[in-house]
Amino acid sequence: MIKNEKQLLIVALVISFLTILIVTVFFLLSSISGLIFKSILLGSFLSIINFLIGLSLIKFSVNKSDNIFLLALWGGILFRLILGLSLVLITFIFLEINTYAFIFSILFFYVFYLLIEIFYLNLGRKSQFGSER
Repeated sequence: MIKNEKQLLIVALVISFLTILIVTVFFLLSSISGLIFKSILLGSFLSIINFLIGLSLIKFSVNKSDNIFLLALWGGILFRLILGLSLVLITFIFLEINTYAFIFSILFFYVFYLLIEIFYLNLGRKSQFGSER
């Protein structure tokens, strides 16, 4: 069982690495085309950028006042959505990618990293207030 934030981030890193490794193996075995491979990697990279921005905002605001925490949380969500939409539009306009693989990988990794952020906040709350709840 995951007991602290560091273990959670290590598990998330391992799962991300294994997912990219599996996609790479499929590409090397010629099960997926280079275009799909590039699209999946690009989608995962955009989701990782989104996750790192969210995680840094959480780390910055977690021990601050409630107003600062909520401003960082909701403002961060708005900023990340605008940035993500901009990067997706730029990718669609300027790069040749497989649209379905790109969108699927963004959604998959976005949901995965969003769950990691939620678990991270929950573990931080438990360590801050104790585990009896």
